[in-house]
Amino acid sequence: MNYLFLDTCVLLDVSTKRSDLPLVSALEELIDSNNVKLVLVDLVVEEYERNKEDVAKKTAKRLSHEFKQVKAMVSEFANEKQAETIEVLNDINARLPLLTDANYATIHRVERLIESAEIFSISERSKVAAVQRGLDKRAPFHLSKNSVADAVIIEQFFEFLSSVDNSLHACIFVTHNHNDFSSKDHRKPHSDFDEIFAIPNALYFNNLASAIDHISPDSLSEIEFEYDFAEETRALREILDAMDELVDKVWYNRHQNRMWGIKSGEIEVIPEGTERYGSNVIHEHILKGAIKSAKLVESKYEDTGPWSDFEWGMINGKLSALRWVLGDEWDMLDT
Repeated sequence: MNYLFLDTCVLLDVSTKRSDLPLVSALEELIDSNNVKLVLVDLVVEEYERNKEDVAKKTAKRLSHEFKQVKAMVSEFANEKQAETIEVLNDINARLPLLTDANYATIHRVERLIESAEIFSISERSKVAAVQRGLDKRAPFHLSKNSVADAVIIEQFFEFLSSVDNSLHACIFVTHNHNDFSSKDHRKPHSDFDEIFAIPNALYFNNLASAIDHISPDSLSEIEFEYDFAEETRALREILDAMDELVDKVWYNRHQNRMWGIKSGEIEVIPEGTERYGSNVIHEHILKGAIKSAKLVESKYEDTGPWSDFEWGMINGKLSALRWVLGDEWDMLDT
């Protein structure tokens, strides 16, 4: 038996993303065929119930907002095919309520999956172990935020894992929350969870598709074919969020180079108001602000370098590519 242990974010994501519908179907089939048993913590179920409505409404608002943006751009920039394009967009606008209703239909299917699951309450052992993780500053407490819920979820997975015969059963933990649970390579768990995932047949996945593909390599491809599955473009908000992170990291790396220049004597710190400018000087008040901003970046992201030349090139390349998609010229890396 494959015991599938899902984090709240996985349930919420598959409930609201049209592209994840094949995952819901695949999971339904695997459960019906007794290849998979869904295992959930009661805290996960409570979080899902509390957030599903809000997430569905936000998805509907996002669809409406993105539609308005597209229509505005067409109205401003389209030429001879403007009328034809506007007509198509008006048709899409008329069907937006149906797309919103589809969200609720998927939520209903996920609720049925939850009803089929084996649900566990958080044990006293898991609560105590989660507190100890916090005291030790071990993941998921390695970031500056409240991660109690994440800690008790992973500890309850550990407890469940320890209760089954690992020679007969696989226990699979799936989360989309790579910041709290993953290592630098998001496909692997954070090293603070080595004790858990060193156990035979304890598996970690940072997306549901990979977990399903591991359990039944053919099922997902067959269902995707039935759905005539096609990749969709990223939402504008998702692109902007990724750009914000890349801008922060590019700026942070340049700040670290500047700090090295100050320590080595290549850059001189000069008093505020001094009429000197250039790459070899920095005013005191600007430096203080930069140091404060750098601390914010360090608290915001787990990985702030140092990076290899290859990794640094990837970061700059990603930022350049995303900016190009949104209208900037190539190699636009200003921060």
